[in-house]
Amino acid sequence: MEEKKTAIIEGVTLTKYKKNFSQNFLTDPTIASRIVEESGVSKGETVLEIGAGKGILTQFLVKKGAKVIAFEIDRELFDLLKNKFEGMDVEFIFEDFLRFSGNIKADRCVSNIPYNISTPIIKKLFDFEIQSMILMVQKEYAKRLMATPKSRDYNSLSVFVQVKSKIEQLFEVSRKSFFPAPNVDSTVIKITRTNETENKIKDMKKFDRIVRAAFSQKRKMIRNNLKGMDMILIKAGISPNQRAEEIPVEKFIELSNLLSNDTF
Repeated sequence: MEEKKTAIIEGVTLTKYKKNFSQNFLTDPTIASRIVEESGVSKGETVLEIGAGKGILTQFLVKKGAKVIAFEIDRELFDLLKNKFEGMDVEFIFEDFLRFSGNIKADRCVSNIPYNISTPIIKKLFDFEIQSMILMVQKEYAKRLMATPKSRDYNSLSVFVQVKSKIEQLFEVSRKSFFPAPNVDSTVIKITRTNETENKIKDMKKFDRIVRAAFSQKRKMIRNNLKGMDMILIKAGISPNQRAEEIPVEKFIELSNLLSNDTF
């Protein structure tokens, strides 16, 4: 049976089914204000928000003079959001961001994204020409994004994000700042797109395949995950006896670029 959560927000009773949307509403306006301040949003910019909720971040973005494009999937919130932001420079798209097939032109993304689908959301954001993403994510998830080689949190996602961007931690947020309170604390991170590292990669699709394969069995030596490639690994400066979690991003790039089109 689904776990039902009910809250009264701005006079509207909201019944949440955690299984459906994994929603945790940010209720602390001080935190919302700080997120927007540290995002660097300025007047006239277009900002993408994924998961508007009751609009606590949206209202601070509007106060900054930004045009907001906000996604929200929960139908119980449609009327609340439309009424609250009527006449303001906010465009609501009431559908699943991950299923959205259109193009989005925005200067930044500022969002408290659903934790259970953080990875597909972040990967999709890289498909758009958005230079800066200020995201609230699960604390442990933030550690994985920022992890360095030889740390327990370093994985294929760390590599994927780090070849495309610079990541920095802005501040942590207590679980007490949400309703319903999640079982974890949160971290606000800033992801800034950079081309310098990504431009070194000859074939991005091949690079992704290699990295995923290398981490497919994380505790095994890389020669077991990339079978028959010992000589190429050595040429790239990687010992076949190393584990993927020991290999820096630059070495994965070198390995990918050494492979011919029909090798992998």
